[in-house]
Amino acid sequence: MRVAILGAGGWGKNHVRTFCGILGEDAVVVCDPDSVRLEAARTAHPGIETHDLPTFGGVDAVVVAAPAVLHFELARQALDAGCHTLVEKPMTLTSTEAEALVRLADERGRILMVDHLLEYHPAVVRLKALVDEGCLGRLLHLTSRRLNLGVIRSEENALWSLAPHDISVILHLLGEEPAEVIAEGATFLQNGIPDLAHVTMRFESGASAHVHVSWLDPIKVRALSVVGEDRMAVFDDGSDDKLVLIGARARQVDGRYVAERGDAERIELDRAEPLRCVAESFLESVETGRPPTADGRDGLRVVRVLEAAQQSLDAGGTWVEIGGGA
Repeated sequence: MRVAILGAGGWGKNHVRTFCGILGEDAVVVCDPDSVRLEAARTAHPGIETHDLPTFGGVDAVVVAAPAVLHFELARQALDAGCHTLVEKPMTLTSTEAEALVRLADERGRILMVDHLLEYHPAVVRLKALVDEGCLGRLLHLTSRRLNLGVIRSEENALWSLAPHDISVILHLLGEEPAEVIAEGATFLQNGIPDLAHVTMRFESGASAHVHVSWLDPIKVRALSVVGEDRMAVFDDGSDDKLVLIGARARQVDGRYVAERGDAERIELDRAEPLRCVAESFLESVETGRPPTADGRDGLRVVRVLEAAQQSLDAGGTWVEIGGGA
């Protein structure tokens, strides 16, 4: 197995490290037009092969870790060349492009996967199992916050840069796409590039979800609360206790609802690195032909939500319906 990694920048270098650790440096090809990034990759991993242009010959799989605006074209080229393809989030910048990649992967008989990293986080894997087991009861609402004074991008806004993580997890836990989305944002630094966004999703099941993202906030927060009819759960990636199950609910007593607070249980988790889990899942799918959890259709669903949220933002905050079918 040989893998080409297109992009050795901020996150791409982590893919280089991960695939070198799994496959060995001689099985990894790194492509980047920036000579400084290539030199840094060679210094960290002397056994890799490097190119300044994308290369698809002599490799079985490709990882697209370039800027989001390049995802569609590079992934299309990789699939056209017969390579299994793992694309960074968001998979594309339009649902039309995402649908085209899904079709092309099906036509070529190749694996298409998107790096929805949190779907492979041990806490989310365990939380999904608890939800599927019925431990929380019917899910009522989910609230996710991804805040920091972090990387301020100019090629994409905070919605497209940060929210794919949270949207992918919410859709994964609920097992459905939202019926409609509304979003509001605010721009302070760069004209036309919102620095924060609030997204609300409504689902046919009756559940709702809220996502708040910002790269202009004093406190770093990476947290998701999940409220079910029987129990609640909190996934806090910034805490030592990353997943806590809480025996709390609203119970009807004498015709009115009262809060019933139970004990909080810290859930033991595996210590696996999420990115390594993504890479291993991708390689396993390449070997077996079985689609991964975060396959191309998963990527398409998230892009559809992002696209609808962007439409709502552009319209000043109106509800936008989403057509399913992934």
